[in-house]
Amino acid sequence: MSLTPTQDFNSALFTGVVHHQRYEVAAHGFNYPLYMLAIDLDEIEQLEKSLRWFASERFAPFSFRRSDYLKQGPAQGPLKSAVIEKVSALGGHTDTIDRVLLLGQVRCFGLYFSPVNFFFCFDGEQALYMLAEVHNTPWNETHCYLVDIDNPAATPKRFHVSPFMDLDMQYHWRIDWSPQRIMVHIENWRDQKVFDATLSLQRQALTSRSLFTTLKQWPMMTLSILRAIYWQALKLFIKRVPYHSHP
Repeated sequence: MSLTPTQDFNSALFTGVVHHQRYEVAAHGFNYPLYMLAIDLDEIEQLEKSLRWFASERFAPFSFRRSDYLKQGPAQGPLKSAVIEKVSALGGHTDTIDRVLLLGQVRCFGLYFSPVNFFFCFDGEQALYMLAEVHNTPWNETHCYLVDIDNPAATPKRFHVSPFMDLDMQYHWRIDWSPQRIMVHIENWRDQKVFDATLSLQRQALTSRSLFTTLKQWPMMTLSILRAIYWQALKLFIKRVPYHSHP
């Protein structure tokens, strides 16, 4: 499946809710509204020319910077090529991938943080893979997981993210993709489910007006994300959930 272009763009604005639920030690859950940009990596130049509030490699209310994604050292190549190379390195078949869509955060007034970015890889109309680039806080490290969208397999947890959760578990994925809606669901399992998270988003057209409306509702999304992370961490600390230091 693919996105239906709006104003000649595959790129779009998605708004919705992220839900987290913890089942082990102390029950704990929350919901937060959010937006994410879905950027076709072949359309960045077009978007910069067409959208008043969006820029690439320079300051703007919404700014895409190549250096924020899949960091590969000083000599960074195009992000699309880097995604395809990473998918191949993780065992994906990349011969027919011709389009990559980034679903994630861009810089907001120059500030950037994104807990996770999703790169959807297409063969024509068919979404083949999702590459999830996960960030941890406050260590500012990244790790990638590759998910076959049609046949998602359980993935061993390899990367320390929350200090209130250890590495002894597996991720179970479910991804629902359509032109107007995206849902990414992940469960953490040992002998039983200990945690799950769901991202549920609805598509809007990506226009100067929709970006301005989003900016009024979420003027500093980056800071809102960080504030929510530390606020929920404080709640877990108060509930005496065991702390796991960085391995």
